[in-house]
Amino acid sequence: MPLEPYNSTRIRAVRLKPGKGRESLGRHPWILEASLVESVSPPRLGEQVDVLGADGRWIGRGLYHPESRIRVRMYVWSQDQWIDAERFAVRIGQAIELRRQYLAGSGQVDGLRWINSEGDFLSGLVVDGFAGHLVVQVNARVLMPYLDGILGQLVEHIKPLSISLSIDEKTARSEGLEVQERLVYGQLPEGTLSLRENGLTWRVDLVGGQKTGYYLDQRENRLAASRWVPAGARVLDVCTYAGGFALTLAKLGDGASVVGVDSSARALDLGRQNAAANGILGGVEWEQADFFEALSARVDRQELFDMVVLDPPKLAGARDKVPRALAAYHRLNYLAIRCLHPGGVLVSCSCSGRVSRSDFVDVLLGAARRAGRDLQILENRGPSADHPVNIHCPETDYLKCLIGRVL
Repeated sequence: MPLEPYNSTRIRAVRLKPGKGRESLGRHPWILEASLVESVSPPRLGEQVDVLGADGRWIGRGLYHPESRIRVRMYVWSQDQWIDAERFAVRIGQAIELRRQYLAGSGQVDGLRWINSEGDFLSGLVVDGFAGHLVVQVNARVLMPYLDGILGQLVEHIKPLSISLSIDEKTARSEGLEVQERLVYGQLPEGTLSLRENGLTWRVDLVGGQKTGYYLDQRENRLAASRWVPAGARVLDVCTYAGGFALTLAKLGDGASVVGVDSSARALDLGRQNAAANGILGGVEWEQADFFEALSARVDRQELFDMVVLDPPKLAGARDKVPRALAAYHRLNYLAIRCLHPGGVLVSCSCSGRVSRSDFVDVLLGAARRAGRDLQILENRGPSADHPVNIHCPETDYLKCLIGRVL
């Protein structure tokens, strides 16, 4: 099916079903398949369309995908604006300006999210920077005709050493694209590269790393957690990946000893490299294990810690997975609370956008009640400020990080 930018001054419209306009009228960037009235002659792939309410009122303008669950991605909310290279250039410029303001007050930060998809009103586009190298994630096929212009804007404004394009398997399957991991500009570094964050040095694998190479969204949460580590604390970091929380707490905590648990041998090897790069040789013990099994074994042994960090992968990618995810979060937090000394600190995270902040707080409430323990919320945090939340799109408030004291 051909995919080309739609430049006609005459534009087709799609209409919402009755009762389906609330989120759209509120500037939500997604129009789902179930929200639209079926058309005898639907728009073609990548076509620019006007979205109308059930009463015929104009709502906004987006790009149409006839086979995606997200039928229309919305980019324009004024009838005198079009979706074109100029519109994307304006949004990219706004996103980059925000990051320059953030960098000005953040000290030495080599890892940064330059564009945060819906959070920057650029649905389907994520751009992460690692020491001058960019990784561009395209999560929407309708953006592909605009990709060259987007890359040109990034080169002009950021002047990167390289740009890599990433289209993961899940996106390829849902959007009708090919899986891609390829260099599109400049030259990649050989092997891993180094980032500076919170006074530590991190090794990042741009080729084999999870996500776009490193979990940038937890930067400020790692630092916040380090302020709650008691002197000489024993810390358990579950789902440590490359040691983000574990090494920050070992380095910045006053004599803390940390156990970092992850199911991935590759991630733990990267964690060991990070430990060596920061001179943390004996402060962290690395353990390859399933996170439920690791916690359950410690409950059985009645092994207690002064802090437990939970940073599991996304457990609810779709709305119908939420009940199962909430049950998993409940069990995980219940076990973690059982592993804490009275007065111990729980750092509990969820990166599932479908799980609301209030639902996640309820999970901790239920876990504390089941464990028969009191829990005080000390900090209710989100992602780092280079991952802005679009108030019209609750899903962008995806990362929850609650720091609490368990009595």
